[in-house]
Amino acid sequence: MTKLLLLKQNFGLLTIKGEDLRINKLSIDTSEVIVEGDICDMSYTQKELDKKTGNLLGKIFK
Repeated sequence: MTKLLLLKQNFGLLTIKGEDLRINKLSIDTSEVIVEGDICDMSYTQKELDKKTGNLLGKIFK
């Protein structure tokens, strides 16, 4: 059975897909998460940056 685990972070969303996924450790104090299982895919989606600051590529190619 394929499972999906979503972790919201300060800089975006981490998506983990796999079989028999389980969170072995979750620490709010140290911001540490240990995920166990058969991971087949991990993807990271970055938050849209504030329009005032712009993004890195926008600053480079100004």
